[in-house]
This record gives sequence, structure tokens and C-alpha cells, in this order.
Amino acid sequence: MSALAPGYRWLLLLSLALNIGLGAALTATYWQHSHGQTSAENRRWGRIPDPRFFARALEATDRKVLLDVLEKHRGQLGEHYRPLGHARRQLVEALRAEPFDPAALQQAFAQMRGSEAGTSNATHSFMLDLATQLSSDGRKRIADKMQRGRHAERRERRAGNPEAAPRD
Repeated sequence: MSALAPGYRWLLLLSLALNIGLGAALTATYWQHSHGQTSAENRRWGRIPDPRFFARALEATDRKVLLDVLEKHRGQLGEHYRPLGHARRQLVEALRAEPFDPAALQQAFAQMRGSEAGTSNATHSFMLDLATQLSSDGRKRIADKMQRGRHAERRERRAGNPEAAPRD
């Protein structure tokens, strides 16, 4: 076996564990804060609303209506969400800039307002089209889902509410 005393063996194992933990923490921090524009970052800044948010609340027939309406509006939604993502990135860059330039921040806000207006119009058009084609029960379910919020299902499942289980 080894010539090390048992106390030193445990000390070496503890040192190894701490080094592995530190390496993992540094790697995770690097991945989260890398300054390159990754595809994940582009998706985070400018994404179309996730249809699963509403789909989980709907019955099968209304879910099909949702997917059809989403497909019909996908181009228009994407056309407006991408510039919004770009405007948000410019806002972040203006806030981080050294030396700080208030005019650049003001310009970024102006671009963001214009992008938000286009995004809102596209989303409202999508929601109006969806609401006119859904059943009365489907509209009620979406209203309930919007009122409860995105993470209510997860909170309710943790609290033991069987009604919060995803629908098939």
C-alpha cells in the first residue's frame, strides 16, 4: 500500500476535491460569461414566445389550432423579434461602455422602443388570430395560464397539486 499516514491521505483527497470543485466553478463561470455571440445568446435575446407555454393548457383540438396559427405568424413574429434582440444587445453594450456615453444609451433606448412596438404589434396580431380560432374553453385556459404566469405549474407540482400536471 502507500507509505503515507492516514491523515495525509485524507488531506490529499480533500485537496483534490477542492481543486476539482474550483476547476468546475471556473469553467462554469467562463461559459456563462463568455463575450462571444453564441447561438444560445442570440436565442436568449430574441426569441419567439414558446408555444409550449399555451399548449400545455390546451386540449388537443385547440393545441392544433395554436400550432397552425403559430406557423401562419412565425415569419412575422421572427421578423420583429430578431431586431428586438439586437436592440437589447446594443442597450447592454451601451451600459457597459467605458467611457459611458449617454447619447449611445439614448439611441439604444430609441431603437429598443421601435423594436418593441413592432414586436408588440406582431404578437397582438398572433394573439388576436389565435383567440378568434380557439374554442371558448381554449380562450379561458389561455387567460388562466397568462394570469398564473410561466412558473406556476412548477410551483404547484412541488406543492403537490395534481391539477398542475401537464396535459396530454
